[in-house]
Amino acid sequence: MRERIQQLPGRQGHDAIFEASYLEDIPAALEEWETSRILLVVSTTLDTKTSVIKDLESRLSHCSLHKKTGVGSHTPYRDIIDIAHTVQNHDIQAVVSIGSGSYSDACKIAVMLSGSLPAGFGDDEMEALVNQVHGLAGPEGINAPTTKLICVPTSLSAGEWNFYASGTNSSGKKQHFVHPEGSPSLILMDPQVASTMPSHLWLASGVRAIDHYIETLCHPLCHEEAAALVKHGLPLLVRGLNDYHRGREGQNEEELLKGISECQRGSREALIPLVKWRIPFGPSHAIGHQLGSVAGVQHGVTSCIILPAVLRVTQPQTQAAQETILGIVNEVLGFRETSAADALSRFVQLLGLPSRLSEVNVTSDAQVQKIADMTLTDVLSLAKTLDKEVVLQILELAR
Repeated sequence: MRERIQQLPGRQGHDAIFEASYLEDIPAALEEWETSRILLVVSTTLDTKTSVIKDLESRLSHCSLHKKTGVGSHTPYRDIIDIAHTVQNHDIQAVVSIGSGSYSDACKIAVMLSGSLPAGFGDDEMEALVNQVHGLAGPEGINAPTTKLICVPTSLSAGEWNFYASGTNSSGKKQHFVHPEGSPSLILMDPQVASTMPSHLWLASGVRAIDHYIETLCHPLCHEEAAALVKHGLPLLVRGLNDYHRGREGQNEEELLKGISECQRGSREALIPLVKWRIPFGPSHAIGHQLGSVAGVQHGVTSCIILPAVLRVTQPQTQAAQETILGIVNEVLGFRETSAADALSRFVQLLGLPSRLSEVNVTSDAQVQKIADMTLTDVLSLAKTLDKEVVLQILELAR
C-alpha cells in the first residue's frame, strides 16, 4: 500500500514514499519545489539495458537536464567530485539518484560539499575536512545542503536513510561525511525499479541491512526501545529476502514484488537506533568498510562474510542479544540452528551468497593485515573495545 512518511523521527522536510512510482513522484516533487535544473545520477545498467532512465528523461523533457551514468563501487572520490562540480558549474537545483548505495552516498556527499567547498575543489580539499584519526568529516566545516536530493534506491544497504555517507579516497581508505541535514530531501521506494537489480546484489544488500539490526542489538548502548525496533523489523526483512529469493527462483513476480516491499520497509527501521539514539554499528561494519575499499568486495557481501565471524568472536559478550537473533531467524525460516552465527551463515548460503573471504579472492596475509590496520582508523572501530588482535581473529575465522 502506498504510504508517505517522514523518513525518520525528527526529520522534518525529509520524506519517504513506499510503493512509490518514480515516473509520477519525481516530476511532482520537482514541480512542488519549483526546480528545473536537474542532474540525474543513474545506474549504468538501468540507463543502457532498460527503459527506466529513458522514460524518466522523456517525462522531464521540459527541464534542463544533465546526466551522469555510473558510479564506482564504494563511491570513489572522483565520482563525488564529478557530481559536485556539475552541481556547482550548472547551478543544479535538484539531484536525482537512481541506483544502489554507492550512488546515494556519492550524491549525498556531493550536495554537502558543493555548498561547502570552492568551485573546482579536489581530493586534497575533501581530505582536509576529514579527521584522519576517526575517518570522519563534519558536521563542522560542512554546510547544510541547499540542493535538493531525490534517491530512488535499487538496493537495501539503507544508506539513503542516514545523514552519514561514505566515500573512498585515492589511497583506498573509506572516509565518512556527515551533516544533520545530509539525508535526501525525498526517498522513493519503488518496487518495480528495485526489481531491475541483479538478484545477487539485492540479496547481499539485504544482508547488509540485517547487519544493521544485529549490530544494533548487540551493542552495549542498545536499550529496550531500540531492541523493540529490531524485534519488529528484523523478521520483516528476513521474510522479505526469503520471499524475494523464492519469487525470483520460481519466476513468481507477485511474490518477488511482495518480498521487495517487505524488504524496503524492513530496512528503514534498522537505521532509527543510529540516527535517533546514536547507537553505533560495530566490528562488522568497521571491518566491512575497509574490506570493501582495500579488496573491492561488494558492500553487502562484506556483511555476508564478516558478520557470522563477528558473532562467533563476540558471543560471550552478546549472548542475550544473539539468543534473540537466533530465535527470530529460526522462527521465520523454520531452521533449528543452535547459534546465531550458524543460523546467519546458513541463510547466507541459502541465498547463494559468498560466506568466506576465500570466495572473494582475499587470501593473502598482507591483505588481511592491511584490512586490520585500516579498520582501526575507521569511525566505527570502537577503539576502546576493538583492537587489532580481535580484528585479526575475526578475519581469520572468515577466511
